[in-house]
Amino acid sequence: MAARGKQALVFGASGLAGWGVVDQLLSNYPAQGTFSTVSALVNRPFKVEDSFWPDRSPTRPDLQLVSGVNLAGVTGKDLEELLEAEVKGIKDVTHVFYFVLKTENDPEEEVRVNRKMLECAVGALNNLCPEMEFLVFPSGTKAYGIHIPGGVFTAPYDESMPLPHHHQTSIIYPALRAVLETASAGRQWSWCDIRPDAVIGFVPNGSSFNLAAHWATYLSLYALVNGKGARVPFPGTRKAYMALYNEASAATVGRCAVWAALHPHRTRGGQVFNIADRAQPGSMSERWPALTAYFGLQGVAPAADDEENEAEAEKEEAVLKPSEYIKKHGHHLPAAKGSSSAVFQGDFLDGYGYHLDFDRQLSLDKLRRAGFGEEVHPDEGWVRAFETLKAAGMIAV
Repeated sequence: MAARGKQALVFGASGLAGWGVVDQLLSNYPAQGTFSTVSALVNRPFKVEDSFWPDRSPTRPDLQLVSGVNLAGVTGKDLEELLEAEVKGIKDVTHVFYFVLKTENDPEEEVRVNRKMLECAVGALNNLCPEMEFLVFPSGTKAYGIHIPGGVFTAPYDESMPLPHHHQTSIIYPALRAVLETASAGRQWSWCDIRPDAVIGFVPNGSSFNLAAHWATYLSLYALVNGKGARVPFPGTRKAYMALYNEASAATVGRCAVWAALHPHRTRGGQVFNIADRAQPGSMSERWPALTAYFGLQGVAPAADDEENEAEAEKEEAVLKPSEYIKKHGHHLPAAKGSSSAVFQGDFLDGYGYHLDFDRQLSLDKLRRAGFGEEVHPDEGWVRAFETLKAAGMIAV
């Protein structure tokens, strides 16, 4: 067992961002011995050996995986009893990472459900965790209105840009922030809000939000149908292809979350921090050739919007949206054991290529002033995600 250190509790550990938090904690970030135990809470059960987290080792924090933690289906008292019974050392927890999101078709219902879940969680924590020091939760760029056609603000987005009130009622973040402000009042613990745009990573149970898995499914299928070396136009508009943004790998999300939790004197009081792999924004015109090359394809500009690809635009395959393409050719995937098709959301990629056609890059100035200066090339996160999906048998390459 690692030398006794801090005790981490991760809600939503099998989700896209929560997985990255556990991964970095078990990788001894920021240093060996900082944390001695990691309790990973999940709803749907899975085996540790299927998690692709670092292997157990005497030099790493002890991992405790607890399944069946369904925050949407319990009362605060139920949750308190469950945590007390199932989480060894719950009273010694010092740092909490709340990475839970339940989507609903109705925005108001989504706000209500997620508010209730967080209220249950922090209510139980206040009763069970007297040593608790800090809580980190992730919001997202809906807080800047990227879901609104054309966007709301002029990029780069910084944390001082509040979404107009009439738009705030349809997203969950203001409600969650209000819950944390109330729950932490008069307590020794504090909290902060980290804010990535697209998170690039792996999840063991699949996720409808996993952009890397969606692109991997589409591109691996494209290679099966059209052959290695085929030209694959970006499925979207020229504006979306050129729009600036910056993604955050699951590793970056995990590192930023842990760093923020360990530096409360710089991050406390509900502060918001934009996070990303690097401050320099990119675009799909930069990323697309690299992503497609992993699958043995040649990524090119959108067929319908690029004069150099007029011949491509005449081909039916070149103008099919991802959802249309997977519907037409998806029968090829089971033979290739491409199991990520089970969670493939073609309309997610459709929206990515046609809706997000404006600059939406984040300013990382506040994060840098606070002291977090780590950067990685975005391609590293994509490749690691693809490699892990491949190792898990979720994609055929």
